[in-house]
Amino acid sequence: MSTTIAAIGLAAAIVLLVAMIIKGIDMITATVITASIILVTSGLDFWEGLLVTFSKGAGEFVASWFLILGLGGIFGQLVLETGLATKIAKTLTEKLGTRMVGLVILICTFFITLLGINGYIMVFVLYPIADNLLKQNRMDRRTLPFLLLGGGAAGNGFAYSLDICNVLPSNYLNTSLGSAPVLSFLFTAIAAFCYFAYFNYAQKQSRKKYTEAELLAMYSGDSQIADDDELPGIGLSVLPFAVVLGAVVATSSWGTSNSIVFSLVLGILLIVVTQFHQIKNMKTSIKTGSGSGLSSMLTVAAVMGLSKVLGASPAFQNLQQMVLAMDMPAYLKAFFGTTVLTGLTGSAISGETIFMESFGQAFVDMGVNIEALHRIVTEAALILNKLPNSSVAILTMSICGCSLKDSYKHVILGTTIPTFIAGLVITILASMGFIL
Repeated sequence: MSTTIAAIGLAAAIVLLVAMIIKGIDMITATVITASIILVTSGLDFWEGLLVTFSKGAGEFVASWFLILGLGGIFGQLVLETGLATKIAKTLTEKLGTRMVGLVILICTFFITLLGINGYIMVFVLYPIADNLLKQNRMDRRTLPFLLLGGGAAGNGFAYSLDICNVLPSNYLNTSLGSAPVLSFLFTAIAAFCYFAYFNYAQKQSRKKYTEAELLAMYSGDSQIADDDELPGIGLSVLPFAVVLGAVVATSSWGTSNSIVFSLVLGILLIVVTQFHQIKNMKTSIKTGSGSGLSSMLTVAAVMGLSKVLGASPAFQNLQQMVLAMDMPAYLKAFFGTTVLTGLTGSAISGETIFMESFGQAFVDMGVNIEALHRIVTEAALILNKLPNSSVAILTMSICGCSLKDSYKHVILGTTIPTFIAGLVITILASMGFIL
């Protein structure tokens, strides 16, 4: 099979992958079809490629992440059912004032994401709270998806975050979750500042364009938020989050997987013991939570299988060499490489997976600082993971009852541009030798 046909097949397969994701075809089906095209046009053994190369890559990921993602899903489901995040949000609102809606939602989404809770669960937990706060202040509710996604982006790649975006590179680089903490802080600080600036700008522009009555007309009804007498105390609400995060830091020397599993089990047991009366059906909660976590695991596993097939493709191997030979600092190559792969797949986890699988070892062989590489790849994956081919962005807008036409501009301007600026800043600093 000629290299020209292999290259055309690879390009066609990637274009088709993006098209399928935009059309809403599930990632497992999309990756199998993409892998099949690459195998055929590359002249590789078709059945061995699917049943061995693809399946082995997916299976290895499942074996490594089964417990972590299952437990993370259960923890998130228990947080949702017991109202822990709702209590924290209501308390912050009382202390900071309803006009600080941007800060309240940022803090809540940041810490929920930091604990590795599934993004879909996070949206369900905070959507009613954010909607209610915006309505109380007669603000434009079309910024809702941006509020939830922007706050999450600040926590996805933060040092010691249990989010899979921060955990995944450690499996390849043998780094800790707290790698390059100062770079992590700088990224989050820049992104958060832009988040506030854009939110205030967007609301100011809306007030110029619409009357208060028109802004209130955007709300379809009252957001249902549990009453205070139905919620736990603030101390018990904060405790599981603090214990899990503290346990992760304290047990970081145990190894990433061991530390996360121990910390999540500790958090789950703590919620069960302190909030047992709030959990309607323990069996159902465990089933629903674990199902949510394991569903996301299978999606990422399919991408891992595709990355193995990509690695075996002669055309992709040539592309790898071209990328590595580019005349720019190594960290900038990693930054732009991860960003592009994330944009193509519409997923931060998928972009990271393909980059680390295809390029990770080559960058290590260059002698780069692996902690800086960990941080740059993690943060770069958060830049283009909210394009129209992103299931997270589309689902968030759907849950919030906001159309792509009305709300997507806020997602792009309020999250994509700030994370690009923040990511580029820390990448340039790393290239200059500032690695802390």
